[in-house]
Amino acid sequence: MSLPGLLLAFLLATAGGLAFHLIRGGSLVRMAAYVVTAWVTFFAGHSLAQAFGWTFGRLGSINLVAATVATLLSLLAVSVLARPEGKPRDKVRKPPSTEPPA
Repeated sequence: MSLPGLLLAFLLATAGGLAFHLIRGGSLVRMAAYVVTAWVTFFAGHSLAQAFGWTFGRLGSINLVAATVATLLSLLAVSVLARPEGKPRDKVRKPPSTEPPA
């Protein structure tokens, strides 16, 4: 992949992660998770298509269709697997006191 293709891929993956965050909402941490997930899986989808020799839906040197499908599937998976926003973690329960009430 050429340098302009690499920059375009990062731009498209970032735009996909930010658009998904715009639709789903959430905190800055969740936005960062969506963007990093989009980066990793965009390049994984591109590499997978490159390894199998798929040429459908190419944009220059980028396997756009395969990369986009991989990105969307992974963003949906991250969205489902992440704990719902605003739900507190389970607190550790303390054992009952052994002292008699006064």
